[in-house]
Amino acid sequence: MEMRAERIALDKLYKRRDRYEIPDWQRQKVWSKEKKQRLIDSILRSWKLPKFYFVKLSSDPAEYEVVDGQQRLTAIFEFFANELPLDSGSAKQFKGEYYDDLPEQISDRFDDYEIEFDEITDATEEELKQFFQRLQDGLPLTSSEKLNSVHSNLTNFARKLVRHDFFLEKVTASDKRYGYFDIVSKVAAIEIEGIDTGLRYDDLKTTFESQASFSPRSNVAQRLRSIFDYLNDVFPDSTPILKSRTIVQSFATLAARLIQTGKHRGREKQLFRFFEFFTDELSKQVTLGQQATDLEFIEFQKTVNANVQRSAQIRNAILLRKLLIFDPTFLEIFGVNIVAESAIEKAALDAAERIRRLIQLKNEEYSRDAGEDLFKATNKTASALATLGERVTSYQEYQDWINKLYFIFRESVGTRLDGKWPLSFTEINTLRTAEQHDVDHGKHAKVAAKRRRLGATFKRYSGVTTPATVAPEAFVVVQSKLLGEIERDLQSLKWK
Repeated sequence: MEMRAERIALDKLYKRRDRYEIPDWQRQKVWSKEKKQRLIDSILRSWKLPKFYFVKLSSDPAEYEVVDGQQRLTAIFEFFANELPLDSGSAKQFKGEYYDDLPEQISDRFDDYEIEFDEITDATEEELKQFFQRLQDGLPLTSSEKLNSVHSNLTNFARKLVRHDFFLEKVTASDKRYGYFDIVSKVAAIEIEGIDTGLRYDDLKTTFESQASFSPRSNVAQRLRSIFDYLNDVFPDSTPILKSRTIVQSFATLAARLIQTGKHRGREKQLFRFFEFFTDELSKQVTLGQQATDLEFIEFQKTVNANVQRSAQIRNAILLRKLLIFDPTFLEIFGVNIVAESAIEKAALDAAERIRRLIQLKNEEYSRDAGEDLFKATNKTASALATLGERVTSYQEYQDWINKLYFIFRESVGTRLDGKWPLSFTEINTLRTAEQHDVDHGKHAKVAAKRRRLGATFKRYSGVTTPATVAPEAFVVVQSKLLGEIERDLQSLKWK
């Protein structure tokens, strides 16, 4: 075992927090609010903290398991995210209650504060246990280590399943301290108890003990094998996409949901592309920190780092929403019931609220430059903005909704963008044009070409070419995807 002293600034640590895996035995401990506040106060005073200890799991990029210091990291991350306030005395002294309220000089000092940690490499399990025996009266057993000792046929089945080719050839997450057994046990618990089951040790222990007579020929056993068989086909090679145990569990649970439809075969490449997109975007959004543009990824990561109730259910709903938006053709496979399961209606409502705030912000910025609003306020646009996120449930409502978007993002802007329309603004115009009767006027060949072009735009949002053929329950997917595109374009909108 080798140990090397290192330092890292807090802002860099926060932006890379997806590279620090929290063992489940540490997640079960929760500091009080007051204890977290005292830690942040100490940092703001530039007082030295006790050393952290991280076991290095991989390089390029460096990734770690946090074996001492998780509660301190959690408090630091919560303060960065404006979830943890300072106590009244500290807030008065440092002139702000939350991180975003602090004067720049003080927030910069917090950002630049460096923690000291020892990077542990080339350590055997026995060496780690001996080291922590001396450091803090022994290294606690992980949930998977304790579960492995539960007498149950489900335990025996899980021990065999971790030798599946998917784990041996594709997964790059660490198998130290029964890491693969941890993945299988949680996927199995979800398959047995349902997506809303708890994944803490006590919950898993109850499930494993209740399955003392579990049969390897049972329906659940067959489903579990099929999940990892399918994932083995989805991932062609060993990949850093599968570097986190929680990510592997989450992807396995999503795959299980897809397999339930019986229509999963032939979708392997599409699913792999989605998994690539999701992990890339998750890393990007986490790295952006305070400037993150998609808070759903931040919510996903929070369930990985912290002790969050219904964590698997939250992650699965986010994955389902992102999959439907990434590739709307999956809606046809899952069926309309997936709309409620993914909670995509709430995502559309939340996006609409953020868009309203962004329009106000862009109007303020444009007014400083040009002396007028970019989005001209009228009764029509005000009404459209107020109902922007209301769920569309019919073709007629879809047509009305597209007209509202046109009023806001085309008509109210007029010529103030000098024709430099963001893509989503252009596609709003295209989608509205597709609903106009004059599209069918002209020569047959030109009309057909125009229809194909307009249909291709709608297909990008729905998976089909014609809104008149969309199931009423599916229009909310179109809403959520288009509102997401509008939000991103508003965030990056420039006019000079």
